[in-house]
Amino acid sequence: MSNLIPFEFESHAVRVVIDSFGQPMFVASDLLATLTLDRKALERLDADEKGVSSIHTPGGSQDMSVVNESGLYNLVLGSRKPEAKRFKRWVTHEVLPAIRKTGTYASAASAASVATVPSVTHDRVNAILSIGEAIARVPGVKPGIAMAAVLTSIHENTGLTLESLRKVLPAANEPICSLNPTQLGELAGMSARGVNQRLQSLGFQFKNDRDEWELTESGKTWAEALPFSRNGHSGYQILWNPAVAEQMREVA
Repeated sequence: MSNLIPFEFESHAVRVVIDSFGQPMFVASDLLATLTLDRKALERLDADEKGVSSIHTPGGSQDMSVVNESGLYNLVLGSRKPEAKRFKRWVTHEVLPAIRKTGTYASAASAASVATVPSVTHDRVNAILSIGEAIARVPGVKPGIAMAAVLTSIHENTGLTLESLRKVLPAANEPICSLNPTQLGELAGMSARGVNQRLQSLGFQFKNDRDEWELTESGKTWAEALPFSRNGHSGYQILWNPAVAEQMREVA
């Protein structure tokens, strides 16, 4: 490691060092203090997202934990602090560009590729991100699933490769709610209409005053209501966990 670079974010010191490959590594203790996270947050990072570096301090050189750019984004996702969003923007708009200008971070080719991304693409990405942030705030929507949908939408609309960012998303420890009634019916050997009736009889959903299906409290264990907009109509689409098919078979 070399080239210790001090930055400051809203009175918080954030030190960055450049590793032997010319990549920035952020001092972990600075990130944890800024994002109000404890050291347990470092445990969820992959081995290739963190390391140890000898950092010069007033008391002499000390071996300190450092994280790379991917690890930083992972920590940002784990922070509930309101400033986390501003911190991520600060890193991407000020810190990394400042390091790139020194010529020590990113090759000329990769820096050029960033510079040549059309402004219309930037605008499109920002628009999708804004929509994703709004969806993630809807009660019952899981942030990790919303972010995965945003990354997919960005890729489909711009062609940008985003697999490195997908690595920092929370891993799914169980099947997610992803099946509509038609797809659930294919799994359970029933029609979509039969699926809806069966789910109603199980007490998982009911018809509201608008004649739309709505989840009961019990149903929220098995499904999520996700917002959608189609042909000028906005509403919620209920997506079910595949595991609910077994519940449907038991009462058949």
